[in-house]
Amino acid sequence: MNYHIFSTAKEPYILSMVAAVILCASATSNAAIDKITSSTPIALLSPTIPVSAQALLDVGIVAFDDGLNLTDEDDTVFPEVRLAESVYFATQLLRVLEKSGAWGPVRVIPDKDAIMDLYIEGTILQSDGETLAMDIVARDSSGLKWFTKTYRTTVGKYAYDRRRKSAGDPFQNLYISVANELLRQYEGYGERRALELRRLSEMRFAQRFSSEAFSQYTQTDKEGKLKIVRLPADADPLLERVRRIRDRDHLYIDRMQEFYDGFSRQMHGPYQDFRRASYDSVVKARQLQKQGNQRIIAGIGTIVAGIYGRLESDSSAGRLASTTTAGAGGLLVKSGLEKKQRAASYNESVAEMGVGLETALAPEIIELEDRTVTLSGNVQAKYQQWQALLLQIYAEERRTPENE
Repeated sequence: MNYHIFSTAKEPYILSMVAAVILCASATSNAAIDKITSSTPIALLSPTIPVSAQALLDVGIVAFDDGLNLTDEDDTVFPEVRLAESVYFATQLLRVLEKSGAWGPVRVIPDKDAIMDLYIEGTILQSDGETLAMDIVARDSSGLKWFTKTYRTTVGKYAYDRRRKSAGDPFQNLYISVANELLRQYEGYGERRALELRRLSEMRFAQRFSSEAFSQYTQTDKEGKLKIVRLPADADPLLERVRRIRDRDHLYIDRMQEFYDGFSRQMHGPYQDFRRASYDSVVKARQLQKQGNQRIIAGIGTIVAGIYGRLESDSSAGRLASTTTAGAGGLLVKSGLEKKQRAASYNESVAEMGVGLETALAPEIIELEDRTVTLSGNVQAKYQQWQALLLQIYAEERRTPENE
């Protein structure tokens, strides 16, 4: 579209309007082009050399941060869906890590209170069916950060083709990229480091139950990292007692994992339908938004030209033509606004789906009774209560004469 600026001192406000139109036009000329694409699967890496069973790290994937504090009022984000995604995405990553064969038990955990050899934390930055972006941080039991990285994957409509039922999650490449980076880091540190982390995690767990007995075996270096300075005898009775308690803790964490697995299975069907519809809405909303902006810009330009022509014309025919031109511009503006309203309606449809999905994705409350103690609340609250119960059991065992 070509714009002609008419030089006149009589109507300076017209120049301002035309300049505004040109600025708007240049701003929209860089709009993204929608393409239908398919993603080439990334190969999931496996260890280049066999890993001994003793060196297989326990991995804890902390239920992802929903990232709601990073959104603004223009984002179509539903808290109910993001809360569910924080578990779903963590579970999807778990499945990929298990397939790699590079790790010991991999579990989704409510927070870092669970003692693990390696922690993976994620923050959801964007999730709209078309693009999935998240920050991933990997940190080991000593506090050493392995890496911090932002992952972003955009898929095309083909990713939601119902005929591709065996293709897995549309954003599988993102999880595979994270898993491959974790494996590269692991192999860079080597098996010796893995064995150290295993021992360190055991000492951390022991210190939680008997700080006075086990604090002497570790120290924090000048960089704030925890390290082993010496180890207790393998047959130490206190250590054996801690190991029994830790086995119970692992059993409960596995029970929590059953909840996360069941939740993700229940969520998968309705969530994929929601994400497919969300993808369509996001793409259509962007297209309509772009078309609406272009029509508004063209309409304003036509109105400006009509007004200018009416002011400059010396004949009634010229003024009539200019009035007609301005009227046509008004229709373009009206059409553009209608396009933008239709874009808003697509976003609203996603909101309605999110509300409807809330019930299907709501976590189920489970009751666990142990020694007549009921654990209630959400998963995180239950685990905190479980930790308090373990401390009670440990103290009771230490007071029992036959265990001394």
